Amino acid sequence: MSAVIAVGGLAAGSAGSAGASAAMIGEPSAILGGPGHALVYPSGMEVAPDGTLVVADTGNDSVAKFRPTGTLVWRVSAGTGEGDEAENARDIAVDDQGFIYVADAAEFRIIKLDPVDGHTIMTFNGPAGDRLGSPIGITAKKNKIYVSDGAKKKIRVFDTAGVQRQTFTSSGACDLSAVRDADADAAGNVYVANYKFNNIVKFSPSGACLTTWGGPGTATGQFKNPYGVRIAKDPKWGEVVYVADSNNNRVQVFTKTGVFKASIGRTGPFSETGTFTTMRRVAVAKDGDIWGADLWGWRLVRFNRTATGYAYAQTIGGQAPPLANTKVFNEPRAVAIGPDGKLNIMDTVNQRVVTMTATGTVLGACGQRDFRPVSLNWPRGVALDPVTGQRWIADTKQSRLQIFPATCGLQTYRLGGIGTAVGQFNWPFAIAIRASDRLAFVADTWNDRVTVWDVATRAPLGSYSGTLDSPRAISVDAATGDLVVADAANNRIVTLSYSRTAGFAEVSTITPTGLSMPEGVARDRHGDYWVADTVNGRVVVVSAAGTVLETITSAGGKALSKPTSITVDGTKIYVSDTNNDRVLVYTN
Repeated sequence: MSAVIAVGGLAAGSAGSAGASAAMIGEPSAILGGPGHALVYPSGMEVAPDGTLVVADTGNDSVAKFRPTGTLVWRVSAGTGEGDEAENARDIAVDDQGFIYVADAAEFRIIKLDPVDGHTIMTFNGPAGDRLGSPIGITAKKNKIYVSDGAKKKIRVFDTAGVQRQTFTSSGACDLSAVRDADADAAGNVYVANYKFNNIVKFSPSGACLTTWGGPGTATGQFKNPYGVRIAKDPKWGEVVYVADSNNNRVQVFTKTGVFKASIGRTGPFSETGTFTTMRRVAVAKDGDIWGADLWGWRLVRFNRTATGYAYAQTIGGQAPPLANTKVFNEPRAVAIGPDGKLNIMDTVNQRVVTMTATGTVLGACGQRDFRPVSLNWPRGVALDPVTGQRWIADTKQSRLQIFPATCGLQTYRLGGIGTAVGQFNWPFAIAIRASDRLAFVADTWNDRVTVWDVATRAPLGSYSGTLDSPRAISVDAATGDLVVADAANNRIVTLSYSRTAGFAEVSTITPTGLSMPEGVARDRHGDYWVADTVNGRVVVVSAAGTVLETITSAGGKALSKPTSITVDGTKIYVSDTNNDRVLVYTN
């Protein structure tokens, strides 16, 4: 069986403990789903000197180059090789020679690519002692690379060799927070899309505060979270400032002193031309045409510059991810099984929960990524309330729980918010509901703790930190009711007990050899642990004593790729082979 490798001195399938499985795991009994990607999930784009479009394709973990007609020229997973790919490319810059720079927010670095085929030339991440915190926006102008470091609230300026030459920070009225983008005019003045404060900030070349404009709102000249800014020549007005006014879903054009000139686009569904759903960036062609990167409208939208204004001209993409039996997922994670046997699978990048029969027939989906109800933001976890059938969702990047009805509808409940207080979260990765007492347990990942909630009242009851470090998975042991936690940064499995009267207590800790950031764990009916050894691209079966009994590295002729969630349901074990966009089903 190619899916199994003997490790730890034991033959695959041998009884290493009293509860060890009695036979080799072998191939899965079923493989559910398959890739269901939109053409493009653009969070950044630029028009290259040759007129091609270069896109930071966040949802496809790639950088793509298109001809203006929409034909794909190439697509690359930017980075230096296996395991080093950019998984969160947030923006793109193209210099005067055509070289491409990628703001890789997940790996806190900039990647420089060759324009011909997209191969990686180099990476850089700032000077020692002041590394990049969160590179979320990037622009190239006159051999300078302007990087917006959202986490450190500054604009960094690099040369094309990756050496940092200058920084722009808060000064007087130019108060920076959650910066998203920056660009420079011909005189070297720098303009910043100041996301949180809903304004544009203008600095002199030396960093002195010159002016700000905007303010929160929907009126002309106001903003709802400006995400992108570009300085370019307009055929009629000369050098002007283009702002991607993201949550107003429009591009606004200003003079360099902040005088309003034009507004382009409005809010609308991906099926409606000339609109944006969740726009992120603006790019400008040499002839004055503008392009908008509409991340969750899955499209690039072009407006022609006419003699009197702007007119919708073209869409590249603009089709929702497919929802078919074998074409459905973009990074599936948690699997929750209802009493009727139906599966609820978190389709993270497509921002939805997919409902599927046990044999893989897709029944529907619930959720999207925008500011309407039933809106999600890179959710990772889902669990079912055994009484109501409601779906409790770990809405990860919004640091909250959402409760969806059993049948998808507009009515949802939202619990929590960013913070460390009782009832708050910081990027919860997973959730499990214990049916015996109807309690929900949450892996509050970046708060390094597990929290517990009363499902009936939706009230927080307590938390446990211990020595947890980035816990990324939690499940309920069906035999004991204990909680099994993948303590990812400690590379170990922690079992906890909990009762309303006694609170949390640590039952056991095991540290299987060789784990690297495990993001899934569940205990099977034999008492063995199934662990998604995520960074190592494998699943290991581990005895109660911590001995690795079996290792799964491939299934269906394909190597596993960053497996995450694991769910045990009686004799069935569901493994989310996340980067292969499929769920593997094993019979235990």
